[in-house]
Amino acid sequence: MLIHIVGHSLIRQRRRQLLSLVSVALGVAVATAVAAMALDVGDKLNRELRSFGANIIATPVADNLSVTVGGREYRPAGSGAFLSEAALVNLKKIFWRNNILAFAPFLPVPASLHGRPITLLGTWFEKTLHPESSQVFVTGVKRMHPSWKVEGQWPGDSGPDENVVGCLLGERLARSFGLRVGQVFRVQPLTEPARTAVPASGLRLRVEGILQTGEAPDNQVLVPLAAAQKLAGLPGKIRSVEISALTKPEDDFARMDPRQMTPEQFEKWSCSPYVRSIAYQVEEALPGSVAKPVFRVADTEGRVLRRLSALMAVLAVAAVVAAALAVASMMLAMVLERRREIALFQCLGATVLRVAVILVLEVSVVGILGGLAGYAAGSLLARRLAAAIFGSPAAIHGALLPAAVTLALAVTWAGSAWPLLRGLGVPPAMALRQ
Repeated sequence: MLIHIVGHSLIRQRRRQLLSLVSVALGVAVATAVAAMALDVGDKLNRELRSFGANIIATPVADNLSVTVGGREYRPAGSGAFLSEAALVNLKKIFWRNNILAFAPFLPVPASLHGRPITLLGTWFEKTLHPESSQVFVTGVKRMHPSWKVEGQWPGDSGPDENVVGCLLGERLARSFGLRVGQVFRVQPLTEPARTAVPASGLRLRVEGILQTGEAPDNQVLVPLAAAQKLAGLPGKIRSVEISALTKPEDDFARMDPRQMTPEQFEKWSCSPYVRSIAYQVEEALPGSVAKPVFRVADTEGRVLRRLSALMAVLAVAAVVAAALAVASMMLAMVLERRREIALFQCLGATVLRVAVILVLEVSVVGILGGLAGYAAGSLLARRLAAAIFGSPAAIHGALLPAAVTLALAVTWAGSAWPLLRGLGVPPAMALRQ
């Protein structure tokens, strides 16, 4: 009998109930889309921000040693401090290996071109590593700096032959020397003759591309790391490595000194992808290194993510409040319309509680249907937005379905509370006289 009454009432009031359902569905759709985006946007936005440079830089520990004499701080020149190129594969074996998106080693080598000093920067352009027998990882500056503009093409990590090596020439340097893509030039090492294996004729380089970054590389020549090591007589050595890693915004706990943490705190800190905790593991993976976060980059990412999360939360709350107000207005009109029906129920012996149960069941049906429709629409909206903004659709999160239905019920109940109390508070005799 109760189901029949509720169903008959929904059919008679189908226009108003449909408007309420649409209001609830729209509010829940926005909240679902925001929640789905929030679950994915952190990593997606972090990956986008990673295209603007590294957030961790590892250098030899000797570069960071200092001695204070007479109140003045002295640091070693560091000319003989290097890291091992062979140890770089260990970066994909640490606990947060999946958060390491790319890395690239660097070895600056002083050289001369047409009698003028220049800097050759040895690096990996696109290097394939095998951390495990079944794993393949491609890294290098091409992967770490996709925003770099190259006129021409990227060179390979080995020269086209034994005599000519492909390189990227910085834009300002190319303009200074009048060099263009395809031209071949010769550089001479400025290292000690005993340390270099390059013949007296120097090293021949072919301009594969002109590099424009707006930073220091615009005044340098980027060459394969092997060529720079040979030129400097430092096989298997690098001066630094830049690392691009997915991290979460730092908080007060992230800034604690790990040496002063309890074992429980250190375990929690190590199991959180803070930039400091990842840098700590980088130091363990690269013997003799000091890994320092680039706080300018990390802090900017944290502020962007926090502000974006706050904006999305405000949008979700605004959508839910708007839906609740829409439901309230619909329910108020419906209750005023049905005052005589409610009074007649009471005159026939129905208690206020029983009448309230019938009305609550009606709005609950609207809430459940609105929640299901809002979840479907919100998930589709999140996929479309993520695809348009980040180039890949957001995942469908089934765990949001119960939350969407619960939110829809809360919205309908909250919006219906005052109209129902007002309608049930009118004496039956007064309602029937009107």
